[in-house]
Amino acid sequence: MVLAPKKIKKSKIKQRRRRIALIIIFITVLLILYMIYHARDYEKKYWLNDFEIIERFDSKKKIYFFSVKKEDNIWEFTSEHKYITKHKLLQEIVLYETEDTICIIPKSEQLTTYPQCQNNNIQISYHLVSDEMKKSLGDSFFQVPKSETKTYEKIDIKNIDNNIYYIWNYKGFYKITKETQENIKLFEKDIYDISGVSSAGNYLVIPDYKEAYYFNKFYLIQKKDGKTSTWEFKDSLYFDGYFLGSHNNSLFYMDRKTKIEWELDPKKKRMRKVGTETKDGKILRNDDWEKISVTKIINENQKFTTDETYHYEIDNGLYLTSLNGQNKKLISKKDVKEIVASINDKVYYIVGHSLYSYEESVGEVEIMSYFEWNFNYKNMIFIVEK
Repeated sequence: MVLAPKKIKKSKIKQRRRRIALIIIFITVLLILYMIYHARDYEKKYWLNDFEIIERFDSKKKIYFFSVKKEDNIWEFTSEHKYITKHKLLQEIVLYETEDTICIIPKSEQLTTYPQCQNNNIQISYHLVSDEMKKSLGDSFFQVPKSETKTYEKIDIKNIDNNIYYIWNYKGFYKITKETQENIKLFEKDIYDISGVSSAGNYLVIPDYKEAYYFNKFYLIQKKDGKTSTWEFKDSLYFDGYFLGSHNNSLFYMDRKTKIEWELDPKKKRMRKVGTETKDGKILRNDDWEKISVTKIINENQKFTTDETYHYEIDNGLYLTSLNGQNKKLISKKDVKEIVASINDKVYYIVGHSLYSYEESVGEVEIMSYFEWNFNYKNMIFIVEK
C-alpha cells in the first residue's frame, strides 16, 4: 500500500513522455510535409535523349523556365503554374525540321506547352513558321480568331478581348469593351499631348490641361466603371515634370521647376513631398526603394523600374526576351512603332494605325484600328484588365 503513490507517479511520467513523443512526431511530419509541398526556387539539369534540359522554378513569380539545347540549337520558354512537387516536368520532346527551320514540341503531363522554333538560328514564334512546318506541327496549335468588325466613332473594333480600353480622342476618352462603348468627355478644346496622363490603383489620372504652365487639379477616371471625379489641391504642379512611376495606390511626380518629388494618392486625394532640392528623393528599383538626390533624378530623367516577368523590345520586329536575358524570340515581323502595355503573358503594340496583341497560345491578333494613330499614338491607349 505504501508503494502505490510511486506507481501512479511513474504512470504519469510515462504518459507525459508519450505525449511529448507524439508532439515531436507530429511536428516532424508537418515539417516534412512543408518541405515537400512548400513552393521554393530550384534548378534541375537533365537529359531526354539528345536534349539537354535546364528546368528552373521562380517561387516569387510562380513561373517555370525551360532551356532546351541540342547541338548548337537552344529553345527557351516559360510556363506559368503553381509549384509542382515533382521535378523534371518534361517527359518527351518531338523534333520537326524543314530546310531552314527546326521546331520542337515539349510534352508535359503537368504543364501546358507549345511548339518552340528556330529559324536560321533565331528563335521565333511558331505562328511565324512556314505553312509546311505548320502542317507538321498540327492544326490544334493554330486557332484563327473569329473576326467581326464593328465601328464606333471612326474606330474599327475587330478582335477585342475581355479587357477595358481607354482611347484618347483629344477631348477625353472612349471607353471600349466587348459589350459597350461610351464617350467620356473632359475638355472643350482638343488636347494633342497627354504625356502627363498616368494610372495608379483603380484610377486614370489626368492633369488639368485647361491650364497653360501649372495646374491645381486632376481629373480622375475609375478604370473599371469609367466614373469621373476631380481632385483639387492647393500646391501647384508644373507641366514641366513627369511621373516617375506608381507603387500600390500612389503615383510619384517629379516637378522639374520646383525640384520637388511628390507622392500622390488619388484614392485618398492626398499629396505629400518625399524629396526636395535639399532632401533626397526616392526611386523604386525592382521593389526596393533607393534614396537619391532630386537633382540626379531630374538630370538623368530617372524613372521607376519593375522586375517584370516578360520583357519586350523593338528591333526590326518585336521580340520577347527571356528571363535570363541570354536569348530572345521574334514574335512579330511587323513594323512595330510602340509597345502599349503587357498584361501577364500578353503584349499590346501599335503597327501603323492598328493596335495588335500577341500571346503564345493565339499568336498575333489585330484588335482595333484608328486612323488618328498614324499621327498620334504615344500614351493614347490605356488597357485595364477586367
